[in-house]
Amino acid sequence: MEVHAHTHTARKKWTHYFWEFLMLFLAVFCGFLAEYQLEHKIERDKEKVYVQNLLEDLKADTSIYSEYTRNNKVLFNSIDTLILLIKSQERKQHISKLAFTARMILPKYKALYTTDRTYEEMKSSGTLRLIRNKLVANGVSLYYYSVIDLKKYNDAAFTWGSDFGKEMGKVFDAALLLKIIKEKKEQPAVSSDLLTEDRTTLNELGTTAQYLYGAFLLAEKIGNERNIAAQKLIELIKKEYHLK
Repeated sequence: MEVHAHTHTARKKWTHYFWEFLMLFLAVFCGFLAEYQLEHKIERDKEKVYVQNLLEDLKADTSIYSEYTRNNKVLFNSIDTLILLIKSQERKQHISKLAFTARMILPKYKALYTTDRTYEEMKSSGTLRLIRNKLVANGVSLYYYSVIDLKKYNDAAFTWGSDFGKEMGKVFDAALLLKIIKEKKEQPAVSSDLLTEDRTTLNELGTTAQYLYGAFLLAEKIGNERNIAAQKLIELIKKEYHLK
């Protein structure tokens, strides 16, 4: 009977297993760091894009505020003229101008809406957190929270505008008003185109016009304040993010 000698492999030292574990750990850890850095870079890139878009929106807002103020000057003059002519004892001599002035007030009105597409997108998607700079983040939140006030003045103007339109129907002939809005200029008018000389009815038209004036004026006041806030926020963003 043959006897076979068994060969034995030398047992690995514990240090060998330790180094294997350490190398595996380092490989996993380095992979984690690389993934973290990549995710971090992606978020920083997104932040730059969002901040740039916010900056463009704010610039658009400053133009909107300025345009609203310019447009209001025309509306204020029209309402002043309307009330002056209504109160005049010679209003029948100025029916053409009176009807044109009244009819063109509402078409010239523009509601004051800000450009909030980027902010709303960030708010709904939870990406407002990407704005690391606390000063900018707070400034953005405060600004967009403050412009909510504009909605109630837009709503007020819409309500008074609707009432103003109804009152016009009590004072002016509909055919004359239609011709004015079609041609966008004064139209020849006769005495019968002024439907009433009733002092109360005429005053109701003037009253709804002055409420419109008030709504426009308050919205402009808020707009001017927000315009200053927008300009300050623009400068802050440019400074903190080195943008132009």
